[in-house]
Amino acid sequence: MKPEIWRFDNANSLYYALIDRVSQEIRGITDLGRDPVVALPTGNTMIPFYRIATEKQALLEVRKWHCFGLDEYYPILPSQQNLSFKNYLDDHFYSKLENQPQSRNFLDGSSENFMLECERYERKIEEAGGIDLAILGIGTNGHIAFNEPGSDFASRTRALPLHPQTLMTNFHGAAPFTHALTMGLGTLLEAKRILVVALGKSKAQAVKSAILEVPSRTLPASALQNHPSVTWFLDQDASSFV
Repeated sequence: MKPEIWRFDNANSLYYALIDRVSQEIRGITDLGRDPVVALPTGNTMIPFYRIATEKQALLEVRKWHCFGLDEYYPILPSQQNLSFKNYLDDHFYSKLENQPQSRNFLDGSSENFMLECERYERKIEEAGGIDLAILGIGTNGHIAFNEPGSDFASRTRALPLHPQTLMTNFHGAAPFTHALTMGLGTLLEAKRILVVALGKSKAQAVKSAILEVPSRTLPASALQNHPSVTWFLDQDASSFV
């Protein structure tokens, strides 16, 4: 299915347009009398998004959200909590809000049983009514959330090994983690709306493959071609091949 593609001259205009779009999506949900269920990303690309979101928290009606983190490193030791995505979202978003969302949900990277933890998370998403809005980034190898190359398009929340390219991008050297817990591609494809953010030349090839090439498990983001409502937010560099 053909996605909607928005191109921007600079990152600042991209982030403000993304905030406006999120606001529109949230308003459409709340106008129906429902509280939005939102899947939230992490990573350096999204830090400006959270900064602006905290400035515009009233416009976004964040206090009505049910939030779900997309993924988490595994296993996380007590001494590594500062590296967790739970800590990231607390630092960059939740700690800066005047009013907290209805709920904040995280995958527990310190869980002793990852299979039970992933099953618990799937149940929480189902009990919330499914994801209304998923905000995603994309890795240079085409991963979304932590669905690495080879991921089945029907996959659910699960544990999986991280790709060497992902580890190098995230840690630039010796990585403290080799695995992660992540919402599956099948889980994400059930979201009612999906917004994808990509900036920089390093993402250009992955973006092109995800949008234009035949969907393949070798490029997980190409699964988004099977979704009826995907919007890409791209800067000039990331969109240079599209």
